[in-house]
Amino acid sequence: MKKTILLILSLILFYTPVFAKEKIQYTNDTPGIYVFKINTKKYGTKIKPYVASSTRTTRKVYDDNCFDLVVNGGFFDVKNGKSVSYVTIDNNLVYDIENYEKFIQNLKNEQRYEKVLSRGELRILENKRHKLKFDIARHNAPVKKGWKIKHSLQAGPILYPEMDLNGEGFVVYEDGMVKAQYADILKRRERTAVGLKGKYLYIVIFSKEHKLDVNELRDYMINNLKVKKILALDGGLSTSLNYKDISIGSLGKRQRRVKSFLVIER
Repeated sequence: MKKTILLILSLILFYTPVFAKEKIQYTNDTPGIYVFKINTKKYGTKIKPYVASSTRTTRKVYDDNCFDLVVNGGFFDVKNGKSVSYVTIDNNLVYDIENYEKFIQNLKNEQRYEKVLSRGELRILENKRHKLKFDIARHNAPVKKGWKIKHSLQAGPILYPEMDLNGEGFVVYEDGMVKAQYADILKRRERTAVGLKGKYLYIVIFSKEHKLDVNELRDYMINNLKVKKILALDGGLSTSLNYKDISIGSLGKRQRRVKSFLVIER
């Protein structure tokens, strides 16, 4: 009798399909807040920046490539589609914003040149053993010995553990008052952000149903996701993401065309 029971159990276990965990863990517990969690130890090689030859929607990039997820990335000039954020892919600096002379001259006229060039970026580092490490740092921050930047996507500002809106050229103060702000950084807008906690990368979208400023964004990700580092990506009208049947944009069902993206390959 015992042998029969054991045989039946073994057959059940043999024929029962084993479902692997999803590569991307997705939650939408609060209307307008979309959270995507990825284990970088398992899937770090699948995560990288992507730059389109001309501006595209995340839906277009998602449909035309073998990507599991596509989210908008760094800043760009909406008039001509040129990237105004550094992007490194496979050890190559594919966008050097210092080559964009008009943009650089404007920054110098505004006395924001060094600040904007040193804005925060998501880094995917690699050592000689091809081990990957994810980090968020200022563009001019040195890389630890033994590591090199394999991929990077600049945007900003860094929201945690230290936020410096003036130091990254997003806010200009005069006599202790805000003289100018860029990228609607102090306004309540749609937001895109990434966070790091241990081996996990979080991609978070705040759509038009849950607009917030960068301070509220920082507080949400610290209090609810317990992340240790946070970087804002381009937001406002650029906020957009595609994953399976989920399509998010700031223009209702339409999405703004953007230049750079963060993607997760299949």
